[in-house]
Amino acid sequence: MDMRVIAIAGGAALLLLYLLDDGQGGESANSADLEDIGNQALDYGSEYFSEVDEVIAQANERAFLAAIRVGEGTSASNGYSVLFGGATFGSFADHPALLGWRGGSLSDAMCAAAGFGPGCVSTAAGAFQINKPTWVRVRGKLGLSDFSPASQDAVALELISEKGALADVRAGRVEIAANKVRKVWASLPGAGYGQGEVKMAAFVSNYANAGGAVA
Repeated sequence: MDMRVIAIAGGAALLLLYLLDDGQGGESANSADLEDIGNQALDYGSEYFSEVDEVIAQANERAFLAAIRVGEGTSASNGYSVLFGGATFGSFADHPALLGWRGGSLSDAMCAAAGFGPGCVSTAAGAFQINKPTWVRVRGKLGLSDFSPASQDAVALELISEKGALADVRAGRVEIAANKVRKVWASLPGAGYGQGEVKMAAFVSNYANAGGAVA
């Protein structure tokens, strides 16, 4: 058994002994000490479970991001360096479109679904296929200095937060969160951009397979 659990249980038992002793009239010489130990143990237990909750919340964030990457086709080890269209880039100094890449062409149907005319291009890049305008906006908001994997993760979580879905992600309300951010990523269920969409059941399964806890 985890020693922290033993400490919590032991402290609670000592507190119970104190309460029983006090209820019989007369405080023993050790009552105050027992009360202090019990209260300290219960406080420790509260802090411990808060830490556990945070660990789960962070695991759920990572799992949700991993599920997005599956749909975006960037779940492989080189996913953080994938350009729209499948090629890869070599520098994380900044978004590829700010380093000379001109973007990849979209079909006329995809352009129309995204609200653009024929011949449009996509500057989506990285694990979460972040386009140039979105990157520039959120990079400035977060004060990021590069396009590293950590920065890409930070932008993805900020985009989720902007849609009011971060609390849902952290709590494991996967379907609710996915519905809130479906317009951010074209591969999500119900995105409606004319690209391949992941079914909700598959998205939830990808999330669970990445270690996420479904509420």
